[in-house]
Amino acid sequence: MRKQPADSQLLGTITTDDRRREDRIPLALTIEVCGFDCSLRFFTERTETFNVSDSGCQFRLRKEVAPEAVLAIRVIHQNGNEEMSCKSALFRVVRVRQESQAILIGAQKLQPHNLWNAGIPRLN
Repeated sequence: MRKQPADSQLLGTITTDDRRREDRIPLALTIEVCGFDCSLRFFTERTETFNVSDSGCQFRLRKEVAPEAVLAIRVIHQNGNEEMSCKSALFRVVRVRQESQAILIGAQKLQPHNLWNAGIPRLN
């Protein structure tokens, strides 16, 4: 008897897009990303989030980082001419995609506090 393929096998990549625990919110926040690049050199780079959720975010970097790398991310808030930075949190790189001008990074938050302060509900 021939085994039927699972629904995820029939749908292919469609299911990977629908397995998120919550919706992403398109939100451009200035962030500072620190970690080690693929050459194991420490870097700090300012960039902006592309979208955020309670469990992670997407952003672009000029530095190449490896999947599974751990990065520290903190949000930088502008208050007139002053910059105020928030507490940083650790993230795990779960997606790396080369684009023409930068590298798109998908990162999963490893710590429970809410960095975004954008009204994103906490998961139970």
